[in-house]
Formats: sequence, C-alpha cells, structure tokens
Amino acid sequence: MRFTRVGTLFAGSVFAVALVLAFLPKAPVPPFDLPYFLRRSVGEISDKYWLVLVAGGLFALWRDRQLLWQLLATLLVAQAAIELLKWGVGEMRPDGRMFNSFPSGHTTATFAYATVMSLRSQWGWLWFLFGGIVGLSRILVRAHWWHDVVGGAALGYLIGLAVTNWWQRCFRSPVASDAAPPPHPAPSEPAVPQGSQTAPQDE
Repeated sequence: MRFTRVGTLFAGSVFAVALVLAFLPKAPVPPFDLPYFLRRSVGEISDKYWLVLVAGGLFALWRDRQLLWQLLATLLVAQAAIELLKWGVGEMRPDGRMFNSFPSGHTTATFAYATVMSLRSQWGWLWFLFGGIVGLSRILVRAHWWHDVVGGAALGYLIGLAVTNWWQRCFRSPVASDAAPPPHPAPSEPAVPQGSQTAPQDE
C-alpha cells in the first residue's frame, strides 16, 4: 500500500487542527447513555486492544522477524510522542478527572501500527479498520474528545510512515562492494578459416 505526499500533508493538517482544538477551554460532560451490551463491548475493546496488537506482533515474528523489530521501534517512538504531547498540552479529559487527554494514546499507537502493517502487507489496511474501532471506543467511554482520537490517528499515521522510511534507509540490505565479480568466460581463440590453413612443408 502506497502513501502519497498529499496524504502526508493532509494528515499533518488534521493533526495541527486537532492540536489547536485541544488548547481550547472545556468543561466536563456526562457519559453516554449506552445499552449495557454496547457499553460493555466498547469497554472491552478500549481496555484489551493491546491483545490484538500482540497477536499481530506474533504473526509478524512468524512471517518476518525484521518486521517485528520495526513494529517495536514504531510503538516506542509513538509512546514517546504521546507522553510528550500529553504533558505539554495538558487537555482535560471529558470526565474532568485528568489533564492528559490529547492525543489518544490508544488511537495513536494503533494507527502507527496499522501504517507499518499496511506498508508491509497486502492486507495490512485492515488494521486501519481496527484502529477506527479502537478510537471510537475511546470516545464512547468518554476517555477522549473526538479531536483527541482524530489527531491521534493522524499522528500515528505520520509516525508509522516516518519510522518506516527511516528503517528502510538504515536497514536495507546493501550491495556488497567487495564481493568478487562473477567469473567471465574465458576468451575463445578466433577460428581460422579453412582456406587459410597451410599444409606443413617437408624440410
């Protein structure tokens, strides 16, 4: 799956708008009145999403060990960016209990993961669907504002793309310059035309 420069600029613009919204003043909001089954389902997805990421990591280990290390590097960079932004922005959560709402860490990590998988697998785009479900669950449980999720998705995309580009530059298999060149066929002696052959002279 290929990502264009237009898509990258769009993701950057979306993140910038979400960041501006995160600095606006807010007031706590009541929880959604959801049916029990739906409330339980979104709560489980919100809390247990990492199990799906672990399962994907095990699949990556089975398929390509280098992909596993790339996923770990991507999640490490994503976590560093998440903690830095949460500390720097200090946005109040919808329930009013904490001031570390922006960005959604669940969504950022999942979309960073999805971006790497999409670039390395034909069916990796399905991880974006999972990331969307995780982000929606974070909104429904009132853990994040909608722009926290949208901004986290854009940030995760950008992180996944940046780490993938860096990984390919640093760990692409180089062509060995000191390898022995392939052997050339020995030059064959030019054929002598039959008419030019002279019989040996008797002495």
